[in-house]
Amino acid sequence: MGAAELLLDDYDQLALPLDPETGQALDDDVEVAGLFDAIGTVDFYGPLVGMLIEAGGYRLTEVGRPPSSDAPPLYLFLYDWRRDLVSAARELARLVDQVAAASPRPGQRVDLVVHSSGGTLARYYLLHGARSLATAVAEAPDFAGAARVERVVAIGVPELGLTRGFQALLEGEPLGLGTVAPETLMTAESPYQLLPHGDDAWLLDDRGRPVPGDSCDPDLWREFGLGVFDERIRARVRADAGGRGATHERVAVLELAFLGRLERARQFREAIRSAPLPTELGYHTIGGDCRPTVARLMLERVAGQWHGRARPDTLRWRRPGLDYERLMLEPGDGTVTRASAAGQPTWPLTAGSASISSGARDARFVCASHNQLVANLDCQRALLRALDRAPQGSDE
Repeated sequence: MGAAELLLDDYDQLALPLDPETGQALDDDVEVAGLFDAIGTVDFYGPLVGMLIEAGGYRLTEVGRPPSSDAPPLYLFLYDWRRDLVSAARELARLVDQVAAASPRPGQRVDLVVHSSGGTLARYYLLHGARSLATAVAEAPDFAGAARVERVVAIGVPELGLTRGFQALLEGEPLGLGTVAPETLMTAESPYQLLPHGDDAWLLDDRGRPVPGDSCDPDLWREFGLGVFDERIRARVRADAGGRGATHERVAVLELAFLGRLERARQFREAIRSAPLPTELGYHTIGGDCRPTVARLMLERVAGQWHGRARPDTLRWRRPGLDYERLMLEPGDGTVTRASAAGQPTWPLTAGSASISSGARDARFVCASHNQLVANLDCQRALLRALDRAPQGSDE
């Protein structure tokens, strides 16, 4: 797909095929071919890799390739962002094992530089290694991944989940000049695993009061007619399916998939929150803090239909005296709030929020949007310092 097509596409080809009996995702013909360097004139990971090579002194290499110099090797870990994060974590475990086995130094540890959902799957790996989700939930963490890692640099990672992730399953996700429709996102697996954890108040009623509810509880979605239970979305799915029998089957399969993914996401969240990371693990946080970012959705009922409003300007009716900007928005990178990146809720609802905190002894925040964090010069300087690759004499 060319840049113009990517910018203007409706992205329905991103939908995962679903097993009609179970709702589970089937294999498709999409393969991860390379790192997302740029789209049009907008940079993504290309500047980060270039900086690590030029300023950090790394050499880009692949597993199995003999070393060409004494420079530290740089490996790229690629995964399908639509797919289950546990599966991606197990692939990461395989890569780290291969890197360690190829190293001439016994017991070689690696550094992980992770961005966005990459940090979420990395946390699973650090706690549980290559374990299956069933094992991770049933047994205490063995910290198999942490034993192979020297330090982690987490850039724009939603440590407390994403309120915007819930919003995306209601309204879709902007991409390029178009939007990935919510019914397309619902077929994926990872969006559910990024839902807000519930440490921070993330859902409000129309009076600005927290609504008790677990983002992974299907009854919450069903009660307010959200997500797959939104009749407008169901109508679109029926219209796209075509044929009387096909319309009913498609909605039923999508609902089955939705419910199954919510349950797996609940278990995934339990697994990554089962213990704090080891204190001896170097963990460095870099996030954004200058963009108004969705922290709490507000429920509004219009013509008998509930809506989850993510921005004050989308509310149909406002109550006098309510500061909607303060209620709904917080500083962040436009996607991940500063609070979620730091793992420290600002409107805590539970006493257990400290269990997810990395205990980061180094947290830095810069002014950049989520997708541009890795291209931000201040972020790159902080990254080099965290990796002990900053040029001598550079300021702190």
